[in-house]
Amino acid sequence: MVVWSRRLLPLLVIAICTATAVTAFGRTNGGPLTGTWNGYITGQAKRHHIVIVVNASETGGSWELSGTCHGWLKLDSISNGYHHFLRKAARGSTCAGGDIDCLKRVGANVYDAVTSHRGGEYDVSGTLRRVRSH
Repeated sequence: MVVWSRRLLPLLVIAICTATAVTAFGRTNGGPLTGTWNGYITGQAKRHHIVIVVNASETGGSWELSGTCHGWLKLDSISNGYHHFLRKAARGSTCAGGDIDCLKRVGANVYDAVTSHRGGEYDVSGTLRRVRSH
């Protein structure tokens, strides 16, 4: 009986530590980009208010520039600390999709570097802040 308890105790400790680590690092609630982010992206004399929502698995979400310019995000790739999300325009949206939002967590904020589907002259970027739910 003592031999089994000596073997089971380390397994029990590993199980408890793993469960604690998963909760502490937010895996049950999503990663560092998970949530709603709000701010302005600017470039080449253009300034846009944007709201981005990233789902808990950080594989997609949504974006909105206005009530008529919005859609879905789909994770395309991850590199150099950035998650690259492809914008898809929602049905009835008055603007085109195809831009790529490259999101990276910087402190309490998210940096958004947008690569336009129209080429470099339309690229914009900015820092977004988390929208707190009440």
